[in-house]
Amino acid sequence: RMAESGGRAVERYDVVVIPGLAERLFPRKIVEDPILLDASRKLLAVAAPGGLVTQTDRVAAERLALRLGAGAARERVVISYPRIDMEQGRPRVPSFYALETLRAAEGRLPGFDEIALRAREHGEARLGWPAPERADDAIDDAEYDLALLGPLLDQGVDPKTTVGTARYLLGANVHLARALRARAHRWWKRWTPADGLVDADELGRAALAAHQLDARSYSPTALQHFAACPYRFFLQAVHRLKPREEPIAIEIIDPLTRGSLFHEVQFAVLSQLKADGLLPVRLDDVDRAQACVDGILDRVAARWRDQLCPAIPRVWDDGINGIRADLREWLRRAAEDESGWVPDRFELAFGLAARERGEADPASVPTPVEMLGGLRLRGSIDLVERRPGGSLRVTDHKTGKARAAAGVVIGGGEILQPILYALACEQLLSAPVEAGRLYYCTAAGGYEQRAVALDEESRAAARAMVGVVDRALRDGFLPAAPVERGCTWCDYRSVCGPWEEVRLKRKPSDRLADLARLRGMP
Repeated sequence: RMAESGGRAVERYDVVVIPGLAERLFPRKIVEDPILLDASRKLLAVAAPGGLVTQTDRVAAERLALRLGAGAARERVVISYPRIDMEQGRPRVPSFYALETLRAAEGRLPGFDEIALRAREHGEARLGWPAPERADDAIDDAEYDLALLGPLLDQGVDPKTTVGTARYLLGANVHLARALRARAHRWWKRWTPADGLVDADELGRAALAAHQLDARSYSPTALQHFAACPYRFFLQAVHRLKPREEPIAIEIIDPLTRGSLFHEVQFAVLSQLKADGLLPVRLDDVDRAQACVDGILDRVAARWRDQLCPAIPRVWDDGINGIRADLREWLRRAAEDESGWVPDRFELAFGLAARERGEADPASVPTPVEMLGGLRLRGSIDLVERRPGGSLRVTDHKTGKARAAAGVVIGGGEILQPILYALACEQLLSAPVEAGRLYYCTAAGGYEQRAVALDEESRAAARAMVGVVDRALRDGFLPAAPVERGCTWCDYRSVCGPWEEVRLKRKPSDRLADLARLRGMP
């Protein structure tokens, strides 16, 4: 039915529900149009009467909306407000409009305590558990489920009175039932297939056959995931899962982008300096070398800027200038180095068939390098240096903080680039390699180095690491067994949940003996 209200036709209803009458929600904060302020609007309204909305009109429109809503009810008006601000975790209070509505309906203005009590009686939603106390008061399936499950979490409830309460969930949906059983199995004090890839069947072993170390290539970075968590290695290197990329406005240069840009400029700078006969860089040539850095960085940064379209140009420019300062300091330190190493090859790639020409050293090969009893390794060595006597040194440049400890060999299986790249270079160039090293060549890393001598100890450590990973793949045993605090920044936390370290302590440790030995290596 239609009724007239303030010159407008309003549809009538038996019951009208008006939610959200909380302070700062209704009335919402009314602000002026920042492009055309009210003062200017009033001046323009002289020429166009009634054509421009001002602050007074906006406030009146808010009040009219509430009046129309309340006036449309024939029998009952239900007014509600959220008692908790879910984002801030603090209580809310009703707005003065809600208070005035109560005054008009009841002839008096109740206090806030009385209003809060009445709100709790009609809705028992709590912060972190959005459901009423009684399941009969639920308004949807989610509230009903939470209301039933809530008492199960109460330590003071007798378990005999709650047995079977959640049984209905197993019959509600076959997929939910399977997920709940799998989640329960993960808390058992033995290993089950719910704990990752555990005790694979014939079909699983057949699928894993294509991912053995001698059947396909792996990068050192992929192999490092195994020591951090075998299941992470399985998800990343075998299933090749990765976080979904979402387009966002670039406000700062993130570490991954910074590292990629830094390495691209390094490769171009070293290639140009070699072509100009300026390697190794001497103190007399530092100015020319740094001028080369500036020119190449400007060109590369301009291309990246066109691709990424940073939201705040000044922040982007500051990031590029930070990279410039790091590159110039890297060259200055290289000019002061009197160790006798001469940069010889840059971005020596192997097993990366899709790498474009001009982005890798001419000695690069499209096939992976086979080593250590069958491991097929792929990757790209940032820098190969040569001594006058013919021996080589392999360097992997890092742009972050120096996280590898001094004296590292394989770092418990999580620092593999130095030794694996040294072994790969030895085969590729058929020359003795003295060492592999990590060079944290930025201010963030303090320009620190971590060198690993290519000797019997490091070769044995590399063979042991390969053996552990090989046995895990052949046995089909890649459980969720994270290293301490390994789940904190893991990309797959949403897959496993936050409790894997707690669950791991409940599992028998005998099947993790290989992994424990690997993690204990220097």
